[in-house]
Amino acid sequence: MHFDHFLQRACPPLALEWRKYRRRAARHRLQARLAELGLERWEDYLLRLVSDPAEAALLPDLMRITVSRFFREAPLWKDLGELVLPQLLAASSRQRPLRAWSIACAGGEEPYSLALLWRHVLQGCYPQRTLTILASDIDRPSLTRARRAQYGFSSLREVPGAIRERWFVAAAHGWRLQPPVVAAVHFRHHNFMSDPMPGVFDLVLARYLPFTYYRGRRRQLAVRRLWQALRPGGALMIGAREQLLAEERRLFAPWPGVRGIYRRRDHL
Repeated sequence: MHFDHFLQRACPPLALEWRKYRRRAARHRLQARLAELGLERWEDYLLRLVSDPAEAALLPDLMRITVSRFFREAPLWKDLGELVLPQLLAASSRQRPLRAWSIACAGGEEPYSLALLWRHVLQGCYPQRTLTILASDIDRPSLTRARRAQYGFSSLREVPGAIRERWFVAAAHGWRLQPPVVAAVHFRHHNFMSDPMPGVFDLVLARYLPFTYYRGRRRQLAVRRLWQALRPGGALMIGAREQLLAEERRLFAPWPGVRGIYRRRDHL
C-alpha cells in the first residue's frame, strides 16, 4: 500500500484532512511507530487503527506539524500590532495584563514573534501595560528547541531588519534571541484537544492546525475549545490562507479590516 493510500483510508474516519499533511514528516513518524509496534506494512497499521481506539486516538499527534517561522505572513502581524492589540488593550482593564496563548507553538517562532512585536513596537506606547504569553505544544523536542531560542537563517526571513538587529545575536549556524524576549514566553507541554484549558485569554493564536488539518467533529470540538479559551471580544488569530466555515462564524466574527483574525462573539 502506498503511503498516500494509507492516509486516504486512515484520516477520514478520524476527522482529519489527509491532503494537507507534509508527507515526509508524517511518514517518518508513522514508520517509527510501526517499528515500535512490530508491524511492517501500512495495511497492518490500518487494521490496528480500526481495532484499537487508543491507537487511533494517537494518530493525529503522531502526524503533528513542527515547522514554523518568525512573523509568518508579515501583513497579518502588522495588522495585529497596529489594529487588534491596541483595541484589545483599550477594551481591557488596566489592572490586569493582557493574556495570549499560542497553540501548537512548534519551535516557538510564533509566540516569540508576538513577544518581539510587543517589546519592539507596542511597549513604548503602553508603558503601564503588560502582556503575558503562554505557548504550548504536544511535542517535547519542539518545546526543548523553543526554550533554546536558537534558529537557522530560514526561520528569520520575514523578520524586519530593525527587529533582527535589536533582538537577535549571531550564533553558530544562525541566530539566538536576546534573553528578555525568551523570558517573555512561558512554554508548557499541553494537548489542546484533550488537556484541561490553561485559562482564559485575550488573544489566541491557532494557526495552521485546526483550520487546516481538522474536519467534521474534530474541527467542531476544536472551535468550541477555542471559543471557551477566549474572553468575550477576544481575538482569534489563524492563518491568512485559512477560513472559518459559516457555522463557525456564529462563534467568531471577522475582525473589521483584518484578514485572518476574528473576534469572539459573546454567546454560543
